[in-house]
Amino acid sequence: MPHYRFEVVWNGESLGDAWVDLATISDARQEALRALHDIAGEETVVAEQDRKLVLSVQDEAGLSVYSATLTLSQSH
Repeated sequence: MPHYRFEVVWNGESLGDAWVDLATISDARQEALRALHDIAGEETVVAEQDRKLVLSVQDEAGLSVYSATLTLSQSH
């Protein structure tokens, strides 16, 4: 089964990465969107200013296969 590296960057700062076994690139993209949603829900509670959350996915060779960005703009 293919191995994909998921990395999360919150406003330019890496929150970490994880390797995940998934059957297809399509599965990796779907998992990335689910993870982005979950992380955004947790992190936006503490955000007091505009932020950008990026979740990128690479294959075992290090090639980028997917990236999703969520920009949060909060009214003050």
